[in-house]
Amino acid sequence: MLLAAFLKRKGFVVFRTLIRFILIASSLAALLVPTFAQAISVKEEAAPLLPDRIGDLRAQGPADEGEFVLSESPEDFGILSRARRLYEAADGETLEVSLFKTRTDSGAFSLLTHAAPSLPSSPIRSGEVGTASVLRQGVVSFFKGPVAVEVRAMSKSVNEELLLNVARLIAEGLDAGEGGVPVLALHLPEWEKVRGQVDYAVSLPVLKTQAGGEPVLDAVSFEGGAEAAIAPYGDGRLVVVEFTTPQYATDNDASVLQRIEELRAAGQSVPDAYRRVGNYGVFVFGAGEEKRAAALIDQVKYEKDVRWLGRNPHEQTMRERYLTTTMGSVVVTTLKVTGVAILLCLGVGGLFGGVIFLRRRARSAASEIFTDAGGMLRLDIEDMNSRRVRPGGLLDGGVKK
Repeated sequence: MLLAAFLKRKGFVVFRTLIRFILIASSLAALLVPTFAQAISVKEEAAPLLPDRIGDLRAQGPADEGEFVLSESPEDFGILSRARRLYEAADGETLEVSLFKTRTDSGAFSLLTHAAPSLPSSPIRSGEVGTASVLRQGVVSFFKGPVAVEVRAMSKSVNEELLLNVARLIAEGLDAGEGGVPVLALHLPEWEKVRGQVDYAVSLPVLKTQAGGEPVLDAVSFEGGAEAAIAPYGDGRLVVVEFTTPQYATDNDASVLQRIEELRAAGQSVPDAYRRVGNYGVFVFGAGEEKRAAALIDQVKYEKDVRWLGRNPHEQTMRERYLTTTMGSVVVTTLKVTGVAILLCLGVGGLFGGVIFLRRRARSAASEIFTDAGGMLRLDIEDMNSRRVRPGGLLDGGVKK
């Protein structure tokens, strides 16, 4: 009896342990299977964007992942997947096409600026291929939407026109995304002058690499999706970090100011100037003078974009203000148009009246008018109220008897 009860209890414990193990294994499988499936789908995102034929070029084999040659990791650019494929032209030219699919347009733009050389002869160009592109010796790099592409010639005899045509054909099949370079880059001072030398970062490792490894940047956090733009201005270098919310901007501002004090106390290099501008954290390095650095920061303007999650509580006030402004503009415009119309009518009427008056006056002066009043007109109105009698005479054309 005791042995049977012992075995029964042990059997229940084993059964309960087995059930618990099955439940834990099921939970882990439920978590791992979607992740594995997502990894497979993410891996295959880039390959379909490289077709078997691109114009007259034919693929030499299937697409593979290729090799990531940059010192940073793919995650630092938000790369989801990458693919590489070789194509052969009719003249035997072999091209290597590498395509990177990123999470955002900014990640693709960051990859383009990081891979592009900082040479005046090969600046970043807008609109020629994709959204922005760079042409180097034997290489065309561009980005469009969340995709960055590099077309490379495998031989030394480079046909740049062939590279550009292939790059344009690939760009035509890509989603345009937001349709432009990130807005933060456009907010840089004198964007048109520095557009060919802008670097962009969506992670701290890339920012430190592009900004020269300044130690103060260790205090910057890219949590929440921060982005940064770097551009040269004279001898200095401007770094603008945009944070997604005022809270992130406040926290990072406090961290940066604390880090600057620590570096200054330790005798290490600090930025020439730093300031928070809206949700921007603005640094200037290498300017040489604090006054010049501060003047450069003054040119950075934060353009805020306020959006209400629900109904705007100021909607009625904004509508009344809009209607008042519109009505005032209509009244002013109406008065202006009426005044112009009156002046136009008076001017045209005066012009035509003057012409007619002068013509009639000239005609009157040119004709001979009979007068017996010494050159003056004489009106015979003496007999208007009396009965006219024509006794016949010289005035009547008769002969007096």
